[in-house]
Amino acid sequence: MAGIIVPRDDVSTATWRWASRWLPRYLLAHSVRSYCWAVAIAAGEGWAFDHQVLWTASLMHDLGLTRIARNAACFEVEGADIARRFLARAGMDPAAAERAATAIVLHMRPGVTLDDGVESVLLDRATSVDVRGDGYELVDHVRAAVMTAFPRGDFDRHFLRAIEREVAVRPGCQSTRLLHETDLAGWMARSPWRPTNRP
Repeated sequence: MAGIIVPRDDVSTATWRWASRWLPRYLLAHSVRSYCWAVAIAAGEGWAFDHQVLWTASLMHDLGLTRIARNAACFEVEGADIARRFLARAGMDPAAAERAATAIVLHMRPGVTLDDGVESVLLDRATSVDVRGDGYELVDHVRAAVMTAFPRGDFDRHFLRAIEREVAVRPGCQSTRLLHETDLAGWMARSPWRPTNRP
């Protein structure tokens, strides 16, 4: 798809099967798009990265949003813990599983740098592209093919509601910053993903 390499090892395949079964359609498509944007950003920056770590972290980064009522912690922390255990059981190298879990936690934090790991930076930037259109121009060369394969549909509405649900239950989480300080709804309304906002 648009020349983007998707890893086919056993861990990556198991993670895809899990995501395809358990993630709602809007989050599955968002997760795959985020991986694609991350690969495109890495190519533009000339960064090397671990495809397995980035793929698995991308597919699992929002799984905590599917279980807000059952979570004991903020969705990205809860999701990272679940991902770490799942990936270890699937046979992923423990250090690689930890990098994937770190990327999942950090994608909701401000100020992620290469010191946190290249996959963490890529997931952070890619999810910003997909959720808010921040860096939209960075994926110009792959956007059409990716959007044809994994369209946005009603992503904005579903994702905003999920974040609002977490804020209502756990106001001390990063979701509150995203919703209120970053003005998630406003960003989405102004996003270049909406055709009316494009020049």
